[in-house]
Amino acid sequence: MPGVTPSKAVTYAILSAMYLPIVLLALQSLNPSPYIGVWEGFTLKWYGMMLGDERLQDAAYNSLLIAAASAVASTLLGAAAGLAVRRRGGVGLVDAIMYPPLVLPEIAEAAALLLFLTALGVGLGLKTVIIGHTAFNIAYVYVVAAPALQRASSLENAARTLGATPLRALVSVTIPLAAPAIVSGFTLALILSFTDFIKTLFTRGPGIETIPILLWNRARRPGLSEFSSFSYLAAITMVLLAVSLAAALAYVILTARLGGRRFRGET
Repeated sequence: MPGVTPSKAVTYAILSAMYLPIVLLALQSLNPSPYIGVWEGFTLKWYGMMLGDERLQDAAYNSLLIAAASAVASTLLGAAAGLAVRRRGGVGLVDAIMYPPLVLPEIAEAAALLLFLTALGVGLGLKTVIIGHTAFNIAYVYVVAAPALQRASSLENAARTLGATPLRALVSVTIPLAAPAIVSGFTLALILSFTDFIKTLFTRGPGIETIPILLWNRARRPGLSEFSSFSYLAAITMVLLAVSLAAALAYVILTARLGGRRFRGET
């Protein structure tokens, strides 16, 4: 095509590979036909069916509970690790512990966690899913929050030199300065947990379903009912994507406000 350079062509190809499946998924979720490739117009029927799908509602409750609990726990532990390293040193050792979970295959991590829990005799259920998500999300929070906490150390030291107690300096100086990074880590942990499939599959107990697990179970047997039709599963997936995007948007807005307050000198 005239005016399309090789670099632009590659860019368009990458963007198409990234977003075209989502567009097709959105269209399928609006298709009255339960079958792929059979277009019959537009409808919101599949979205309305979610209101009567008790199994989906239970899965959504489990997903939200697991995501919220693990995000709070991993944020507290990850931020605490960043504070401890900043104050006591040992950055190299802690980094060596925290970074491998970011690059190791998730299925290897999940299998190792399952073997560990089984060896301890821990019964699988919601609590083990929360433990599993927290154990691995700590690393993500640490990587995001620790640099911000370390950058705030000089200002905290200055506050303590001027007479602030360690607690007052932490609450009034360090935490406000590091708040955008901490919120970023929390949001990342929340989204990772809400959409996780592999670790949930390995650590859940009988009858425990999250939205990704529910999608997997129904997608393996498509067409058995309207609740396992392609169009209905597409609608659920679009809602899952919308929730993740909403969380990301909330993070952007919140961190922008926190950053604005920080630069204006407010706490």
